[in-house]
Amino acid sequence: MSSETARVHAALITVSLIYGYFYVAVKLLLKTLTPPEFILLRFILTAVVVLLIDRLFLKHPLPKGKDLLKIVGLGLIGVFVVQILVVVGLHNTTAFHSALIMATIPIITLIFSIVSGRETFHFQKLMGIITGFAGVTVLLFFSSSPGTPLPPTYLMGDFIVLLNAVAFSWFLLGSQKMLQKYQSFPFMAYCYIVSASLFSALFFAGHLTVQHSLGLAFLAKITPSQWLSIAYVVLFASIGSYTLNNYALKRVSPSIVAIYMFIQPIISAASGFYLLGEPFNSQMAIATTITFAGVLMATTAGKKGFYLRQTITPTETPEAIPMEKAANPAEPAEH
Repeated sequence: MSSETARVHAALITVSLIYGYFYVAVKLLLKTLTPPEFILLRFILTAVVVLLIDRLFLKHPLPKGKDLLKIVGLGLIGVFVVQILVVVGLHNTTAFHSALIMATIPIITLIFSIVSGRETFHFQKLMGIITGFAGVTVLLFFSSSPGTPLPPTYLMGDFIVLLNAVAFSWFLLGSQKMLQKYQSFPFMAYCYIVSASLFSALFFAGHLTVQHSLGLAFLAKITPSQWLSIAYVVLFASIGSYTLNNYALKRVSPSIVAIYMFIQPIISAASGFYLLGEPFNSQMAIATTITFAGVLMATTAGKKGFYLRQTITPTETPEAIPMEKAANPAEPAEH
């Protein structure tokens, strides 16, 4: 195995470990914080960190004119809407359910790509899509049992997380043209700044109207260990995983990325069981197997196995690779 291949696989393993625990970390924080309070902290802290990194070290050019408006729109969908949906959905279901549903992003993106003409139709893709959603159906309607009861709101939470996966898949396709013009890190920074600004305005306005305060009293009840969990969400799950995943996606086939994504539900199931007491039964294991088979079938259609995209020379940065070489519309990315 070459050093480049080893780095790619190490990046994907790291992303899977980070995001596999992310769902459990958020569930633990939501025992103290309300969803709006957690979202506010994640938006503001992530926006501040990525903006400081970009302005102090990377110093990329700022978008102007129509591009700025497009980034505002993409930020509203890809960060504002997506992050609200995933947190609200996760609050109402289990960490494992959320992780498995989010692992279907490759096949949802594939559906959008086929409909928009960016991907050609292939029978194996169709079978993969059907199989993948069959696994999700098992998860939604057959995973609860008398011996392993789920939260009473789990079905609503599952559908909210599924809606989040749909929104993020649309964002992946919509952001491709912008990523041809702007590098990925500042693009993420602008999306978070837009989302943090809007959510902060709504949060503070709501509290001023109802409680005549800014609503920041919740900060006093956050313990040092919870601040560490928040730092984990911001630095690792929001920034680190995005950076590593973007690095890998420019070098590896979507088939490999899809496989690594299925480490996430396994980690979420194990950590959720031990840290949250969440149930796991044979129906959930069957749902995971069926969904994994569907995603793998859909993402390998028409391809000769797994492959690295290309060799990148030392002077060619990942961000400089043209989009048509760097990313496939059906590729998954972190959320």
